[in-house]
Amino acid sequence: MVEGEYCKPDVVTFNTVRKGLCIKGNNNGALQLRRKMELSPDCKPDVVSYNTIIDSLCKDAQIVDAMNLFSEMLSKDLGQCKQATRLLNEMVSNKIFPDVHTYTVLVDTLCKEGMAVEAKGVIEMMVERDLEPDAVTYSALMDGYCLRGHMGERQEKVFNLMVSKGSMVNAYSYNILINGYCRHKKIENAATLFQEMSYVQTYAVLLDGLCKNQQLDMAIELFREMGDKKVVPNIVVYNILIEGLCIAGKLESARDLFFSLSSKGLPPQVITYNIMIGGLCDGGLIVEAETLLGGFLVKVFWIFCRLLSVVF
Repeated sequence: MVEGEYCKPDVVTFNTVRKGLCIKGNNNGALQLRRKMELSPDCKPDVVSYNTIIDSLCKDAQIVDAMNLFSEMLSKDLGQCKQATRLLNEMVSNKIFPDVHTYTVLVDTLCKEGMAVEAKGVIEMMVERDLEPDAVTYSALMDGYCLRGHMGERQEKVFNLMVSKGSMVNAYSYNILINGYCRHKKIENAATLFQEMSYVQTYAVLLDGLCKNQQLDMAIELFREMGDKKVVPNIVVYNILIEGLCIAGKLESARDLFFSLSSKGLPPQVITYNIMIGGLCDGGLIVEAETLLGGFLVKVFWIFCRLLSVVF
């Protein structure tokens, strides 16, 4: 049929052959057929093409390949967001859990299709599954609200949530909101946000410079000034200050700041643990450093066990 002139195979033909291959367990053959479709100018894979292979991969426990193909399907912008969402729900119900990247691709796709409400539902699903959305996920949702003209409570709520998580706010997040304000002629809001964005980055640079030049008192004063001006410190700022306190030998203050992070909604990063453990070692508190390292390893092991329970 491919070589013939009058009876060319169409998408349905390819999908029928692909389904037969999958039924026989020949996933590699089905994937090769999909690649042939990609090269064809008139028979690009549709949602059915992807669904058939993803289903077969999942049944054969090839979860990573299935998730990669699912992400690829979303990135193709097939105009079938509802079907993609349905497939995602089916995968979750079968205890096949996508990663943050996969969810984020779906959120972004839904938002670009004007389905911000559905995108919000996907993020809620992530949270229910103890999968923490990252800056890209929230930024995609915020961009979706901006595209829909919701330049009020909804997108501001998303942005404030990102601010509360500290490390999640970045220049890209600010740019989305500033662009949205400008597009809807809210120039004053955009200017205020731009100024705030400059403050966050400037404070981090100044704090780092002061700490590295043994000007800890001035660094602490600048940190307090951030609170007075309602500039919310992120995890980068806290890392800088904890390291400065450790270098200055103020381990008790560094320890207090470290253990206060979780209550501020800022879980310590690996680099935060490294800074604190290194400071304790330099201060001769080896036992306490070992205890902190042990607690960190237990946390990592617990996460690893949860991942294993999901996969198997």
